[in-house]
Amino acid sequence: MTGPAFLGIDGGGTKTDLAIVDRNGKVLARGKGPTSNQAVVGIEEAIDVLVTLIRETTAKAALTVPLAAGWIGLAGADRPDERAAFTMALSALVDDLRFTNDAELVLAGTPDGTGIALIAGTGSIACARTVDGDTGRSGGWGHIFGDEGSAYAIAVAGLRAVAAAVDGRGPATALTAPMLDHWRADTPQQLIPRVYHPEMRKSDIAAASPVVVEIAATGDAVAEAILDQAADDLATMVMSLARRMAFTDPPEVACTGGVILQAQQIRARIESRLDPAVVQTRLRPVEDIALSAARAVQLQATENSR
Repeated sequence: MTGPAFLGIDGGGTKTDLAIVDRNGKVLARGKGPTSNQAVVGIEEAIDVLVTLIRETTAKAALTVPLAAGWIGLAGADRPDERAAFTMALSALVDDLRFTNDAELVLAGTPDGTGIALIAGTGSIACARTVDGDTGRSGGWGHIFGDEGSAYAIAVAGLRAVAAAVDGRGPATALTAPMLDHWRADTPQQLIPRVYHPEMRKSDIAAASPVVVEIAATGDAVAEAILDQAADDLATMVMSLARRMAFTDPPEVACTGGVILQAQQIRARIESRLDPAVVQTRLRPVEDIALSAARAVQLQATENSR
């Protein structure tokens, strides 16, 4: 191929998506790989995933490296030491490489790349960028003392609700039977060895969150309360950023992640909790983050060359 090519990579908690476009934004190649989130697999394996995915995808598409420019979003990539390690490892594959937190990558889905990005997938985080380039973040503290409103948090809340119902410590809930089915457990007590299995990952637990969403849609009060809490937590992340950042006008809110994209009832709950005097209340879903990032890099290169 002749002419420059531009890369976008979204490194999520469960998978890595890659897109490469030409100077006109046309898709040249797509790729998928395992997670490249260093908080999940460690920095060495994360680098190996990225290097392998870029090399394999460019080879299949007969593209030459280094690519002209790229934008890679990874959880934790806004920390200088880790960003430097990734940049050094990939410098032979991409010339002008930008590393950011995965949440900031979502801002490629707003008209001017500014505003607030909200991610609610396996984990959760919100970040912001103003027109002056000031940045901020809320959440993103990980599943032990953060990740409020995430698929992991929703799934854990569902498991806790089932345990409380079985013990008589909490109200009865329609979550019990479908949660047992999801975990292939015949009795509630069998949940213990399944959930606490040594090889159980955060993403495996998060995969139970659709059970809560499904049961909430039937009117189960316990499941609905879990989704209400998730929406409260996610809306609070957005509002905290909108209030403390120097936005001249109520910012756009770009959003992504399975919790938001796959559950309209959660998205609607979040929107109802946003203050229109402070932030745009209609969330802007971003479904293809890697492609949005690749095209944002391509557009920036085009503007710089004028």
